[in-house]
Amino acid sequence: MPPKTGWDRFEWDNANKKNGNVQHLRDHGIEPDEAEECFFHDYDYWRDERRYDDVYLLDGRTSRGRRLCLVFQDKGNGLARIFTGWDLQPKRKKK
Repeated sequence: MPPKTGWDRFEWDNANKKNGNVQHLRDHGIEPDEAEECFFHDYDYWRDERRYDDVYLLDGRTSRGRRLCLVFQDKGNGLARIFTGWDLQPKRKKK
């Protein structure tokens, strides 16, 4: 697995590109800068077993505390391409 501090650059499509990664995130109510913030706070990540070896899932949080799950590709040399993401639901307390 890549080092946890390994991603500090991000690959984004033009914001107007139909089916691009920026538009896909926005379809889920996430702005690219929010997704990037998740890489600079505490997070957990693991390889996505359903995809190629360089694709991972990341559970993180934004600077405002929004919890997100992101799917991204490790493109090497600190570069990540985020494909999609969604809000994580707060964990329920057991009764």
